[in-house]
Amino acid sequence: MVGFFKLLEKYGVLKPLRNIVLAVAALVAVTTIVMWVGNPYADDAQATEEAASSWAPSPPSGPSRTVAPLPPGFPSMEFPPPMIEAPDGQPQPVPTKFGLTYTVPGTDDWRPSNSSVMSWSDDDGTIAGYGAVSDYGYRYCPEYKSSRLAISGATGRNGVDADTAAREAIGKAERIFSDNAGGTPKVEIRGPVDFQVSGRPAVRYTAVVTDIPRDHSCDPTRAGFDIVATPAYATAEVMVFMIEHHVGLPDSLSDQDVDTIITSLHKTE
Repeated sequence: MVGFFKLLEKYGVLKPLRNIVLAVAALVAVTTIVMWVGNPYADDAQATEEAASSWAPSPPSGPSRTVAPLPPGFPSMEFPPPMIEAPDGQPQPVPTKFGLTYTVPGTDDWRPSNSSVMSWSDDDGTIAGYGAVSDYGYRYCPEYKSSRLAISGATGRNGVDADTAAREAIGKAERIFSDNAGGTPKVEIRGPVDFQVSGRPAVRYTAVVTDIPRDHSCDPTRAGFDIVATPAYATAEVMVFMIEHHVGLPDSLSDQDVDTIITSLHKTE
């Protein structure tokens, strides 16, 4: 075998052959490296996909609902008109972007606003959301920084009549007052009550909520949840007005206080 290599070297063949072998070896090594660099984290990528799927939001509990568009030519505004500050102690009007205004008392424990928004949600997603939100008794509960004795706000609906919009909104009361552990309250729906807002038909439903599961010692066990729906003048075909208030706690709103706010609804001048 040694004589064979010497013979190759004698005729000048060994050196080119050695170069060919080295080149082939280098090519194999480079190919191996390129194949590894192409997906160096193959196992990690699969783990990432699995982790991503586990963090995906929960599917909706029911069929999704397409938001109906406004009728052609129906007026719309992105933001509500500016609030005009009422004199000290006087009721504060809160104009909405739906062409309707409601009024809350001008006391220090009310925080009127037509730019605030809020929503309720649970493990299945958003339950309901409202804008032009004013609240009362903010942080009344030291155990819960976002606690409120009452809250009011408005949202809009298209493609349904006022009664349908109101019934769908009031029907969410049980989910709103349930807890994350699966505890549910008792809900009694009262209504409809028909009346008028600035000469247009309106409908009101009231949910009397009892046996509410509590997360904090100062949470209520009873609450009132009122919904009013009436034709809007802008942004949506129907405006849905909501006021929720705790019952049976110190400084809770009375039913008359709630009635006063609801009957204050009127067309924005």
